[in-house]
Amino acid sequence: MGPPNVLRTWMMNRAHDGRHSPNFVYNLRDMIRPFTLTFIGVLLAMSLVAGCDRKKDDAGTSSSSTAVPSASPATAPAAAARTSAIKVGVPYVTRDQYKPVVGKYGGQLVRDIPGEPKSFNPITAGETSTTDFTQRIFQGLTDEDPWTGATIPALAEKWENSEDGLTWTFHLRKNVQFNDGTPFTADDVVFTWNDLIYDLSRPAGQDPRWPCSMRDATTFGGKIVKVEAVDPYTVKFTLPQKIAIFDQLVGSPNLCSKAKYARFVADGTFGSAMSPDSKPEDIVGTNAFMLDEYRRGERVVLKRNPRYWKKDAAGNSLPYLDRQVFILVRDINVMLLNFEQKVTDTFTLRNGKDVRELLPKQNPDNFTLYQLGPAGGAEFVCFNLNSEAAKAGKFPEYKVKWFRDPRFRRAVSYAIDRGALVRNVLSNLGYPLAAHYTLNPGFFQYPQYEPYPHDPDKAKALLAEMGLKVRDGSGILTDEQGNKVSFTINTNSENNQRVDMATFISTDLRQIGMEVNTLPLTFNLLVQKVDVSFDWECLVFGLTGSRDPHWGSNIWKSSARLHLWWPFQKTPSYDWEKREDDIFDTAIAEMDRNKRKEMYGEWVGILYREQPLIYTTTTERVVAIRRKFGNLFPSPSPSRTAAFHNEDEIFILDSAK
Repeated sequence: MGPPNVLRTWMMNRAHDGRHSPNFVYNLRDMIRPFTLTFIGVLLAMSLVAGCDRKKDDAGTSSSSTAVPSASPATAPAAAARTSAIKVGVPYVTRDQYKPVVGKYGGQLVRDIPGEPKSFNPITAGETSTTDFTQRIFQGLTDEDPWTGATIPALAEKWENSEDGLTWTFHLRKNVQFNDGTPFTADDVVFTWNDLIYDLSRPAGQDPRWPCSMRDATTFGGKIVKVEAVDPYTVKFTLPQKIAIFDQLVGSPNLCSKAKYARFVADGTFGSAMSPDSKPEDIVGTNAFMLDEYRRGERVVLKRNPRYWKKDAAGNSLPYLDRQVFILVRDINVMLLNFEQKVTDTFTLRNGKDVRELLPKQNPDNFTLYQLGPAGGAEFVCFNLNSEAAKAGKFPEYKVKWFRDPRFRRAVSYAIDRGALVRNVLSNLGYPLAAHYTLNPGFFQYPQYEPYPHDPDKAKALLAEMGLKVRDGSGILTDEQGNKVSFTINTNSENNQRVDMATFISTDLRQIGMEVNTLPLTFNLLVQKVDVSFDWECLVFGLTGSRDPHWGSNIWKSSARLHLWWPFQKTPSYDWEKREDDIFDTAIAEMDRNKRKEMYGEWVGILYREQPLIYTTTTERVVAIRRKFGNLFPSPSPSRTAAFHNEDEIFILDSAK
């Protein structure tokens, strides 16, 4: 199967938006499961759009569906119509073409990433500035086939489940060691689940002592999974209900050494363990690489794990590479310069401008552009709906009243010119987006839903319904108490492209009478505001993607840590959030995949109507890679590592030495 095509041609339709200079064409970053906040569907079942009841929301306003655009018929061509046949790179390889050969030891893979690592803790991680490294140091019991998404063995070599689906037994490999030489056994699996994910050894009556996205993904109707060792190499999981993708779920927990980390659980400090200041010997996992050094502001180096359990076809220990080097940059524009100067070996193109720059240089500079299809992740605008945070003085209460009114969020969605974002920020290397699961291929796809159209008049009408009007010559909307409709958009400063997107969006919103400021912050500071301090008003941000919606339960469930607009809710603040919770609780227990798809379609419809995340764009993934690597088999996986999914098998060709 060939790759999905890029929206229109990147060389055509270069007309600039009339509000901006012709030169205002700007310059991606995306899976560790569950969903993570990233540097760099929405859509509804039609019955929910056209047939929902008129209902009062918490702001006392009508939640009529009349202001919600209708979905087109549920057919795949609806999405295809938004793309056109243009080739900008070599297609990803097929599963049949994946035929690794025996490689040679030595050399390194060099890339760069924006910002600093937030930590090296795989349990508390909720952002790509951590998971970029933990996914290469730690492993789970299972893995995912990068072409089909099927579950394949990892630290467990086989497994079976009972007839009623409530008991799963996993048989561990017997030749696995942690990188410090201690053996990996069933005790480490039980420790990771019971003591790290669920924190069952915490003092009675206390909440879990550290955040964990996997806790959200593996708690079902308030009940957790029982995990116990049958023998040193067998683990039994007893489920509180049927779980459709449990073999996938056990692939996500990055299993940790009980011998190494039990003392941090005992003294309650595991949440701060494996900080960026940790010594390399403090980061202990089973995967192909291990931490070698971290120099703040310069680089992170992972080195070959000599105790890695995997072998090649000749019985040689993997990986082949000596090192992976991550150069830390504070400005993603530097990433292109580093690649062009041959400092780095790979570069993910951000926009059509990068394509025009690099396409003619492939042969002279000895690299290839690979085209992997639409990114699984998404860019969006999000408002802070957290009434408790507003009452605590984190931001004004009158603003949360606006933000919590669905008409306000729909108005913003109508005001945003997504086509201009694709043309001017992505230079046509991307798509206007309605939601996750609308463009990227896979079983859970809802291509019939279109993004909200650019309609400033409809936006103004919705705001007027709320009583937000221009009452003087300033042109700025005010509410009935005289408060100006003014707020600040935060985004991560390292990502120039996202900063540009925030600038365009603020311009769109000023045109409908809003006073909008932009304030970029470092990625890790922004994450701190989102899931700890809650002192923000509006975000331009992004999320990674996954093949199955349940991996996003750490975002979508109201009690979850990354429920961005109001995390850690004791009870849902909206009826539609409660319905979201119910869908995720019931869909995971449904064994019929088609019925699960229908359930998640309702969830996507709720998001489309309520717009807690106002989706903007996603990119077409094009990756430049030096022609120096053997066993390079880029796949269409939504994972951020799709081009290097088999890093343990990649080696340096003799011709490159």
